[in-house]
Amino acid sequence: MSLNFVLVPGPLVRASSWEPTAQELRKSGHDVQTPDVLDNRPPAWRDWTSHLLQRITSCHEPILVGHSSASVLVADLACRLPCRSVVIVDGEVPPSRGAASPVRPALRDFIRSIAASDGTLPIWSRWFAGDIKRTSLVGLDLLARDPIAFAEFERGLPKLSVDWFDDTIELADWDHVAAGFIQCSPIYDHATLEAQRRGWPVIRLQGTHLHPTLEPVETMLAIVSMSRQLANAA
Repeated sequence: MSLNFVLVPGPLVRASSWEPTAQELRKSGHDVQTPDVLDNRPPAWRDWTSHLLQRITSCHEPILVGHSSASVLVADLACRLPCRSVVIVDGEVPPSRGAASPVRPALRDFIRSIAASDGTLPIWSRWFAGDIKRTSLVGLDLLARDPIAFAEFERGLPKLSVDWFDDTIELADWDHVAAGFIQCSPIYDHATLEAQRRGWPVIRLQGTHLHPTLEPVETMLAIVSMSRQLANAA
């Protein structure tokens, strides 16, 4: 059965990070959208979902798939358009309702520590320069093996200020939406535990945070499997 997917990237990367997985989903007969908000100046976090809605073409009961910080965005979208389910890929599990930040407090503290005196930040791929373990967990070392592809990846990354991360999105109650969690990297062990606490189905992959870019076939299979689990449960 053909499914409709909307693949949403986190605000720190372009929608092209989803494209390898999107191509595999299309090869399998599914309809896929990868809305890209970063074709213009990055909007405020609280306005991000509104910009996504302007770029999403109407379709029947889409499955909203959010990677990384886009977990909050798909939770917000789930209350603003009719959808079948939400799938979070290697991101935080958003609160059931209320204020949701782009990143959790520990990461926000780290971001403050790397900001320049004027509040500007390096692009995301350079946040972990010198931290071999973190770079490996994210998958940046693997991506950098192709210098041309890596340069293209970095060209699309937005430049944000540290204050951008102090904003919140006010989530409406979205607990009624079927949701599942796919863990790609050990970075999100804590989020897997929270998903299990909520009774969500969980799929664990042994990869990196950039699994949708680096391992698109495995990511595609996990998304389709999770989507079918959620449909069967409903």
